[in-house]
Amino acid sequence: MKKDINSNGHIFLYATILIVVVAVLLAATALWLQPFQDRNKKNEKRINILTAAGIPEVSAKNAAWLFEKHCTASFLLDENGNPTDNDEGLPVFVIDRQTSVIPMQGNGLWGPIWGYLAIAADGKTVVGATFGHKSETPGLGGEITTEKFQGQFAGKQVMGNGKPIPIEFDAITGATKTSNGVKEMIDNTLEKYSAYLKKFAERGE
Repeated sequence: MKKDINSNGHIFLYATILIVVVAVLLAATALWLQPFQDRNKKNEKRINILTAAGIPEVSAKNAAWLFEKHCTASFLLDENGNPTDNDEGLPVFVIDRQTSVIPMQGNGLWGPIWGYLAIAADGKTVVGATFGHKSETPGLGGEITTEKFQGQFAGKQVMGNGKPIPIEFDAITGATKTSNGVKEMIDNTLEKYSAYLKKFAERGE
C-alpha cells in the first residue's frame, strides 16, 4: 500500500522545515543589516545635534566628519549639573566649545516624541531645536519635524535668574496634544538641566 504523500505528517514536516528556513534567513538578514541600521541611527543623531546647533548643510554623507570636527566635548551630568562617570547621567554635547546641545524625550498624541535643544554660551538663549516622532499624524502632529516649526525656537529665552522659563511657541493647528507634548518635554528637560545651565551662564558673566 502506497503512503499518502499528503498525509498530515508530511504536511507538518514540510511546514516545520519551511518555518525553520524562513527563520534562519530572517535572522541572517537582520544580522547583516544591523551594522547599517546602527550607522543610520548614529548619523541621524549627529544630524539632529549639529542642525540644532546651527551647523549648515549637514547630511548623511558628511554627518560623521562634521560631528568629529564640531563636537568638541561630550559628557554626562549628575543632578547637580556636574560631570559624572555614572552611565545614567544626563548627556551633553558641546559644539564648537560654546553651544550646549541637550537631548529631550516626551510623549505626543500617538507615541514617543524626542528632540535636541541647543543652548548658547549665555546658558539661556536657544540657538536651535530639532524634533522627531514615532507615529504622529502627517500634516498635523508630524509637523514638528518641519523647518517652519523648528525654526521658531531660535532666540527664545529659556532661563532667567538661574531658573527655567516656560517656553512660548506657536502651537500646531489641530495638533493640540502633540504641541502640549512638545512644551511639556522642553519644560521637563530644562528642569533637569537647570543646574548645569545656571553654571554655564555664570561662567560667561
